[in-house]
Amino acid sequence: MKLPGPLDGIKIVEFTQIIAAPFGGMLLSDMGAEIIKIEPIEG
Repeated sequence: MKLPGPLDGIKIVEFTQIIAAPFGGMLLSDMGAEIIKIEPIEG
């Protein structure tokens, strides 16, 4: 059974493209947040 993280139940919309910013989203996800990543059409 996984214990809930401090950000469990929080949704975050991520509009990032550069290396350091997606790393921040990963850290928030590791703490239990749900990350919704928005990318440009180019990918």
